Amino acid sequence: MPVAFVNEVVSDADIDAYGLPFEKGKGHWWTRDKERDLYLWGGRGGNPLWDQEIRGRFYFFISGVIIQLVISLGKWSDDWHARPYIVDWGRIISMDPQGCADFSKEQLIDLIKEALVAYGRDGRENRNTPDRIVRFGF
Repeated sequence: MPVAFVNEVVSDADIDAYGLPFEKGKGHWWTRDKERDLYLWGGRGGNPLWDQEIRGRFYFFISGVIIQLVISLGKWSDDWHARPYIVDWGRIISMDPQGCADFSKEQLIDLIKEALVAYGRDGRENRNTPDRIVRFGF
């Protein structure tokens, strides 16, 4: 089954339609499955200098519900030139809300994983890491 999620620049029309907190025309990216009306946006954030652990912080839209996710990082490749490049998501630290009425928790997790595989390293074109393996601890 081909991956239906793609990384693309969010259109101004989609910013309006979904009420996204992006400034129009600024080239914000998301990982989207247009056919199933799903999207993921966010990325890694945190500053170790301020004792903040770097984590994945995402918003996942499914069936009209926005699920906020915080995901720990596992062991990622240190060098962009590594072939294959390893993207390792550790565990889901928080998920709010915990589910969606239309999907079981397992189905929801499978869709989140599918989106993160397409997201790759950075949710953009992944030019520096085209040959990659995405792993999950959840």
